[in-house]
Amino acid sequence: MPQLSAYLSFDGNCADALHFYERVLGGRIEAMIRYADAPPDAAMPALSADDAERIMYARLALDEQTLMGSDATAGHPYPGKKGMALSLAYPTVSDAQRVFEQLSDGGTVTMPLQKTFWAEAYGALVDRFGTRWMVSGGRLTH
Repeated sequence: MPQLSAYLSFDGNCADALHFYERVLGGRIEAMIRYADAPPDAAMPALSADDAERIMYARLALDEQTLMGSDATAGHPYPGKKGMALSLAYPTVSDAQRVFEQLSDGGTVTMPLQKTFWAEAYGALVDRFGTRWMVSGGRLTH
Protein backbone atom coordinates (compact mmCIF):
# COMPACT_ATOMS: atom_id res chain seq x y z
CA MET A 1 0.00 0.00 0.00
CA PRO A 2 1.44 3.44 -0.86
CA GLN A 3 2.03 6.10 1.75
CA LEU A 4 -0.08 9.21 1.17
CA SER A 5 1.65 12.48 2.15
CA ALA A 6 0.72 16.12 1.87
CA TYR A 7 2.95 18.40 -0.22
CA LEU A 8 2.41 22.12 0.43
CA SER A 9 3.44 25.10 -1.69
CA PHE A 10 4.63 28.35 -0.15
CA ASP A 11 5.57 31.81 -1.41
CA GLY A 12 9.08 32.14 -0.01
CA ASN A 13 8.35 31.09 3.57
CA CYS A 14 8.56 27.29 3.31
CA ALA A 15 11.55 27.09 5.68
CA ASP A 16 9.78 29.19 8.31
CA ALA A 17 6.59 27.14 7.95
CA LEU A 18 8.30 23.74 8.20
CA HIS A 19 10.31 24.84 11.25
CA PHE A 20 7.05 26.08 12.82
CA TYR A 21 5.29 22.78 12.05
CA GLU A 22 8.28 20.85 13.40
CA ARG A 23 8.00 22.69 16.72
CA VAL A 24 4.20 22.61 17.01
CA LEU A 25 3.62 19.06 15.76
CA GLY A 26 6.69 17.50 17.32
CA GLY A 27 8.17 16.27 14.07
CA ARG A 28 11.69 16.22 12.68
CA ILE A 29 12.90 17.99 9.53
CA GLU A 30 14.71 15.39 7.42
CA ALA A 31 15.45 17.54 4.38
CA MET A 32 15.60 21.25 3.52
CA ILE A 33 17.11 21.84 0.08
CA ARG A 34 17.35 25.28 -1.51
CA TYR A 35 17.16 25.73 -5.28
CA ALA A 36 20.77 26.99 -5.10
CA ASP A 37 21.80 23.61 -3.65
CA ALA A 38 20.67 21.64 -6.70
CA PRO A 39 23.56 19.82 -8.39
CA PRO A 40 24.91 21.43 -11.58
CA ASP A 41 23.54 18.61 -13.75
CA ALA A 42 19.98 19.05 -12.44
CA ALA A 43 19.03 21.15 -15.49
CA MET A 44 17.48 23.90 -13.37
CA PRO A 45 16.15 26.99 -15.15
CA ALA A 46 17.95 30.28 -14.56
CA LEU A 47 16.88 31.58 -11.15
CA SER A 48 16.98 35.02 -9.62
CA ALA A 49 19.05 35.48 -6.45
CA ASP A 50 15.79 35.48 -4.46
CA ASP A 51 14.56 32.26 -6.10
CA ALA A 52 17.91 30.54 -5.50
CA GLU A 53 17.43 30.94 -1.74
CA ARG A 54 13.92 29.53 -1.78
CA ILE A 55 13.23 25.94 -0.75
CA MET A 56 13.11 23.43 -3.59
CA TYR A 57 12.25 20.46 -1.36
CA ALA A 58 11.57 20.01 2.34
CA ARG A 59 10.44 16.96 4.27
CA LEU A 60 9.11 16.83 7.83
CA ALA A 61 8.76 13.41 9.48
CA LEU A 62 5.81 13.01 11.85
CA ASP A 63 6.06 9.49 13.27
CA GLU A 64 5.06 7.28 10.32
CA GLN A 65 3.74 10.24 8.30
CA THR A 66 5.41 12.87 6.15
CA LEU A 67 4.64 16.51 5.39
CA MET A 68 6.54 17.97 2.45
CA GLY A 69 6.79 21.42 0.93
CA SER A 70 8.55 23.81 -1.38
CA ASP A 71 8.53 27.45 -2.41
CA ALA A 72 7.16 28.72 -5.70
CA THR A 73 9.55 30.58 -8.00
CA ALA A 74 9.10 33.39 -10.51
CA GLY A 75 8.85 30.78 -13.27
CA HIS A 76 6.01 29.05 -11.43
CA PRO A 77 4.13 31.72 -9.44
CA TYR A 78 2.50 30.86 -6.13
CA PRO A 79 -1.16 29.93 -6.68
CA GLY A 80 -2.09 29.89 -3.00
CA LYS A 81 -3.57 26.96 -1.14
CA LYS A 82 -7.09 26.39 -2.38
CA GLY A 83 -9.60 23.64 -1.82
CA MET A 84 -7.61 21.67 0.73
CA ALA A 85 -7.02 21.37 4.46
CA LEU A 86 -4.83 19.23 6.67
CA SER A 87 -6.65 17.28 9.38
CA LEU A 88 -5.13 16.42 12.74
CA ALA A 89 -6.89 13.99 15.08
CA TYR A 90 -5.67 13.63 18.67
CA PRO A 91 -6.79 11.08 21.23
CA THR A 92 -7.40 13.77 23.85
CA VAL A 93 -9.04 17.18 23.91
CA SER A 94 -6.05 18.67 25.74
CA ASP A 95 -3.65 17.64 22.94
CA ALA A 96 -6.01 19.06 20.32
CA GLN A 97 -6.39 22.30 22.26
CA ARG A 98 -2.62 22.77 22.69
CA VAL A 99 -1.90 22.26 18.98
CA PHE A 100 -4.93 24.30 17.87
CA GLU A 101 -3.78 27.28 19.94
CA GLN A 102 -0.23 27.09 18.62
CA LEU A 103 -1.27 26.70 14.97
CA SER A 104 -3.72 29.60 15.24
CA ASP A 105 -1.06 32.00 16.62
CA GLY A 106 -0.83 34.68 13.94
CA GLY A 107 -3.50 32.97 11.85
CA THR A 108 -7.30 33.06 11.65
CA VAL A 109 -9.67 30.78 13.52
CA THR A 110 -12.55 29.88 11.19
CA MET A 111 -14.33 27.65 13.73
CA PRO A 112 -13.39 27.72 17.41
CA LEU A 113 -12.50 24.42 19.04
CA GLN A 114 -15.81 23.03 20.31
CA LYS A 115 -17.81 19.87 20.89
CA THR A 116 -19.41 18.37 17.79
CA PHE A 117 -21.45 15.27 17.13
CA TRP A 118 -18.32 13.44 15.89
CA ALA A 119 -15.66 14.62 18.37
CA GLU A 120 -15.34 15.97 21.88
CA ALA A 121 -13.49 18.91 20.33
CA TYR A 122 -13.19 20.12 16.73
CA GLY A 123 -11.99 23.41 15.28
CA ALA A 124 -10.71 24.88 12.04
CA LEU A 125 -8.18 27.59 11.27
CA VAL A 126 -5.89 29.07 8.66
CA ASP A 127 -2.38 29.44 10.02
CA ARG A 128 -0.03 32.38 9.38
CA PHE A 129 1.38 30.55 6.34
CA GLY A 130 -2.03 30.18 4.65
CA THR A 131 -2.45 26.48 5.44
CA ARG A 132 -5.95 25.37 6.45
CA TRP A 133 -6.12 22.97 9.42
CA MET A 134 -8.93 20.95 10.96
CA VAL A 135 -8.07 19.80 14.48
CA SER A 136 -10.05 17.32 16.54
CA GLY A 137 -9.58 15.66 19.89
CA GLY A 138 -11.32 12.81 21.62
CA ARG A 139 -14.20 10.82 20.22
CA LEU A 140 -17.81 10.76 21.21
CA THR A 141 -19.46 7.43 21.70
CA HIS A 142 -22.94 7.09 20.29
